[in-house]
This record gives sequence, structure tokens and C-alpha cells, in this order.
Amino acid sequence: MRKILLLITLALAATAAQGQAMFRSVMPDGSVVYGDKPAPGAKEAKPVTLPAPNIVAPAQKIAPATTPRQPATDPADDPVKSAERDLQKAKAALETGREPQPGERIGTAGGASRLTDAYLQRVKTLENSVAAAQKKLDDALARRGGRR
Repeated sequence: MRKILLLITLALAATAAQGQAMFRSVMPDGSVVYGDKPAPGAKEAKPVTLPAPNIVAPAQKIAPATTPRQPATDPADDPVKSAERDLQKAKAALETGREPQPGERIGTAGGASRLTDAYLQRVKTLENSVAAAQKKLDDALARRGGRR
């Protein structure tokens, strides 16, 4: 029902934008029909005046007169940023790797299933990668803190 009303409203707005007349027709069963001419068999039909559409042209982006200055980068920040990226990648790999792959789930005698040792080993490797990336980040932060 909402889709129909939305389509009617859009049609009304489109035709009003073109300057065409619109009519509201009340049918014998009480339903209301909108159209560009009175509906045949309507017990009442009258023209509808629609407001002008509220359409505004998009604003143009204005380029800044000057480009903001980039702060000087500290060379000690590069290893930290690299370690942070590596840690995020390792965490993302772990999250996606937690989903068992085909063949990593086997059936049991009771009709259930369990994860294989290959799955457990793969997840353990991903967890170790996250731990190693976290250690690399901690070390980079400590080195940067010692230089300042």
C-alpha cells in the first residue's frame, strides 16, 4: 500500500513539475484515484492544485584557496603505523578464519559434527599471527617512546 501511495505521489510531483492538471477522483466504493484526467465512473472529481516541487540544485564544491599544511611526520611513527596496519590485517584474517572451511568438520557416530585438528591448527596459527603483530606494535611504540 505504501509503495502505491509513493508511486502516486511521485507521479503527481512529476506531472505538477511539468505544469499539467491533476484530478482527484472519488470512486463509488470510496477509494480515491489521482490522475491527469477524471477517472471514468467516479462519483466526484475535482482538480488538485499541487505545490511547486521542492527541488534544489546541488551545491558545487568550492576548492579551498590554500591547502592545509601537513604536520611534519616523525620517522619514528612509520614503524608504529606499519605495525598497526599489520595488527589490523592479522585480526581481520583471524575473524574470517574462524569460519570452518569445507572438510574441516567431520561427522560423529551420534549424528553431530566436530571440528578437525586441521581447523584447530589453522585457527591457532592465525591467533599466533595476531599475538606476533601485537608484540611488533608494542615494540614499535616502546622504541618511539624512548626516542622522544
